[in-house]
Amino acid sequence: MMPDTRSQRNDADGNYARFVGLGVTLILIFAVPTVVGFFLDKIAGTLPLFLLIGLAAGFVGGMYYVYRALQKLGN
Repeated sequence: MMPDTRSQRNDADGNYARFVGLGVTLILIFAVPTVVGFFLDKIAGTLPLFLLIGLAAGFVGGMYYVYRALQKLGN
């Protein structure tokens, strides 16, 4: 009797999609506040201020997202 490789392949595809989705979400969590901060700096004329605030907010949001994803992985 041959082993069923279809279920293993489906599991691998599901994990691949999950990690790609995690990566894309993480990039968006970092990028959106940073880009918004950049444009707010352009409007206000305070070049690094809002950019750095947006970068910090994206970092905190990204770390929180990873923390929550790891919690779900443990359950």
